[in-house]
Amino acid sequence: MKKKFERIALPLIALAAAASITSCNVDDPYANKSDGNPDASASISDVDVDVPSDISAEVHILIPSGNDNESTMIKTAWDEGFSLQYPNASLKLEYTSVSSYETTVRNMAMSGKLADIVWTNSPEYLYLIKNDIAEPLDGYISSETKANRWNWSDYRKAYFDMGSLNGVHYVVPRSADSVVCFYNKKLLQDANIDMSKIKDGWTWDDFKSVCESWMEHLRSQGNADGNYACDMYLTGWGSVGYPMLRSYGADVLNEKGEVVIDSQGTRDMIKEIRDITDKGYIVRAGVTSGSSFEFGTTPFCFQSASISHYDTKANIKGNVDLVTLPLIEANHSPKVGAGIAGYTINKKSANKKIAWKFLQYLVSREGQEYMAEGGLNLAPIRSDMDDFTKEKWGEGYTDKNLGAYLKNDEYKITEEYLSRADIKYMSRLQLAFQDFLMDASQARKTVDAVVTSAVSNFKSAMGQ
Repeated sequence: MKKKFERIALPLIALAAAASITSCNVDDPYANKSDGNPDASASISDVDVDVPSDISAEVHILIPSGNDNESTMIKTAWDEGFSLQYPNASLKLEYTSVSSYETTVRNMAMSGKLADIVWTNSPEYLYLIKNDIAEPLDGYISSETKANRWNWSDYRKAYFDMGSLNGVHYVVPRSADSVVCFYNKKLLQDANIDMSKIKDGWTWDDFKSVCESWMEHLRSQGNADGNYACDMYLTGWGSVGYPMLRSYGADVLNEKGEVVIDSQGTRDMIKEIRDITDKGYIVRAGVTSGSSFEFGTTPFCFQSASISHYDTKANIKGNVDLVTLPLIEANHSPKVGAGIAGYTINKKSANKKIAWKFLQYLVSREGQEYMAEGGLNLAPIRSDMDDFTKEKWGEGYTDKNLGAYLKNDEYKITEEYLSRADIKYMSRLQLAFQDFLMDASQARKTVDAVVTSAVSNFKSAMGQ
């Protein structure tokens, strides 16, 4: 998912093709030599999870650089809580730049210097699985369940499943991330926009009618040129584009990994994208605009970020609230983008058991509270912490509609098509999908030509 520091999927798109090639080098000791994706057909054995309280170990955790918030959250959870259980264990944070995540992880793994715990997100965890870096976690979970220290009913399991492949879990999500609609209340009110439609459960048609009111306001001020209504991240982010495609009843690949994007639903989506770009509701791909949500000149933004990310921006501080994503009901199958940011265990770590204990602690009630104290004010991964007016993750923002993060769960999906093909094609498929969204937006090709190109590009991405 793409947020202030969890935007790994977007910046890495430019490096994806190179990453997918280097990760399959036959000299790479971490490369998955088998064809296809890992199989869950073999039974998963329980893992010994007993760790003595006096264990002496230095646990290394790799997180994105330039991310003070993530560092603070991890340090707070370790120092204030986990270290009381294991006082002789210590924490060392290591960093990777967002733009070189895959390359850095791979090189550290090959040199034997990769951290015990590795930050990841969806869909980047697939890269870690393909390169045999991510430790399967079901054996740990099974052992903890038998010891009455793990109960799936405590968690939003659907998000754990977003970090799985073929039924095997690889990631412990540290929050439940979903795309919502942020809006600048002051900007809209100052423009005398009717606010009654901007609410949880609103529809795509509601959203477009408010966007049109905003554009009418801009036109009346002579400011419609170069400005628009919504930062959708549509042409660069699959967490908005893919659910939109699915909302029109279309898909990229079917369960067999076959390209199925040539459909009427795809054509309907393309026509809709062209309609909202033509009307100025969103910016067309490749067009430069000074209008933006963070600058306080665009009233809407589709994002999965925390409210604190926007409330710290000088131009919009105090003016931002959120509602659920407007639902596209074209085929009575609305979809909302969701995903995970969290941690996996390095398969070759010498500290796997205590690494697991820390990840388990992060998703305990106490661990989630300390993460919130460190700055995590997104929806918790725990199902028993929904009430943001009483839980730490909502502190300081009880006057905001943080409940929007938790609604529409029945519609939430991740970029599912990526796991339907061999993982080695993930980066190329992402590039092909980005190209499809750009073609749909730019109107340089006919609708049929966009579909034809997309079919060719997706097949080519999988070596067909």
